[in-house]
Amino acid sequence: MKKHLIAAALLLSLSGFASAQTVVTVNGTKIDSKEIDNEVSMLVKESNNQIQDSPQLRNEITNRLVTRTLLIQAAKKQQLDKDPTYLNLIKQAEAKAKELGDDKKPGFSTQWAIFKDDLLTQAYLANVIKNNPIKPEEIQTAYKELVQKYSGVNEVQLGEIITQDAASANKAIAALNAKKDFRTVAKQYTTDENVRKKGGIPDGYVNLKELQENAPTIFEAIKNLKKGQFTASPIQIQPNSSIHVIFYVNDIRPMEIRSQEDAKPFLARKLQNAVLDKAIEQLYKNANIKN
Repeated sequence: MKKHLIAAALLLSLSGFASAQTVVTVNGTKIDSKEIDNEVSMLVKESNNQIQDSPQLRNEITNRLVTRTLLIQAAKKQQLDKDPTYLNLIKQAEAKAKELGDDKKPGFSTQWAIFKDDLLTQAYLANVIKNNPIKPEEIQTAYKELVQKYSGVNEVQLGEIITQDAASANKAIAALNAKKDFRTVAKQYTTDENVRKKGGIPDGYVNLKELQENAPTIFEAIKNLKKGQFTASPIQIQPNSSIHVIFYVNDIRPMEIRSQEDAKPFLARKLQNAVLDKAIEQLYKNANIKN
């Protein structure tokens, strides 16, 4: 009996070893398949299955984990994990967790380790910004570029109906073709709870120039639509995804360009993001990454 138990334990340990394979190594730090599996599972659950497991999703998660690992390594190299501000924040968070009893919950140790690492990445990024302050003349140049880029550009209030399959999307389009109100159809067919609450139409507007640059599939689908029109066929945003979307132009208006003073916070964030991107790019250049 004892031999059978030992053999069973050995098989279990081997199967566990095989299931958690190293996907990528970042400067000697391994990222295994179990980490990616956990991220995929969490995203699918949080999206109510609107996000599905796919090679593209796994690749995106892997890249994000590589970046995260590089940031943690860089922060520790700068000894930010020993910085009094960081340690004080950790101490406060730990006290709060004990006060709420979170430290007694299952999986807390894993979540706590992730929290500390996330805080460390934030400390590194904040340190990059601190050491590379944005100059007033950079804001002025960025504002001139903004005015030049967006003069004469329209923005749209874009409604959407999100479905889990093409058949449901086509039924919604048929209802719209029958002159039914878009909000009514959206509430009936969309699977996204937040979209349903607003009748498929958000409060905000989207800039067509930014839509063209950041979401070309959506831009191509709606660029010729006039106010009150919708996409004649469902749009599949991601390849191999079951999600299909119908877009509706609720309103079109010229984009109002804010004054330089009003735009200053936005421009500062944009310039800071560029600084951070450059710093992360340098980390990649200096890294030893093996797949």
